[in-house]
Amino acid sequence: MRILIALLCLLLSGGWVHAEEDTVEYLPLESLVVNLEGRRHYLRTDAQLLLESAENADKIKAHLPAIRHALIMTLSNRPSDQLAVPEEREKLRLAALQAIRTMLDKYSADRGLKDLFFTEFLVQ
Repeated sequence: MRILIALLCLLLSGGWVHAEEDTVEYLPLESLVVNLEGRRHYLRTDAQLLLESAENADKIKAHLPAIRHALIMTLSNRPSDQLAVPEEREKLRLAALQAIRTMLDKYSADRGLKDLFFTEFLVQ
């Protein structure tokens, strides 16, 4: 009976379960300030990349200048009033993610990028 209880406790505590957890890594990017359409309108944004693992983070970090360039080109010269609408910000996020994926694909480093999140988004 003691063995049965011990086995049951071991099973419930996860001692025999070897489920592999998904590991993710967030890679913060430097703040960006870009010009928007019109006079004296700016977008300041902070973003983070969601990556599959720390191994992928090391590969993608090597291309941070190219990622920054892709983001600047995607985010700049947008109409400031358009960015006030949440649906348009989501479209912009998806366009920025696609621009980063395209750039990383060009350098054969696109493996491991899962998503892009804006952690700060300020339009002036």
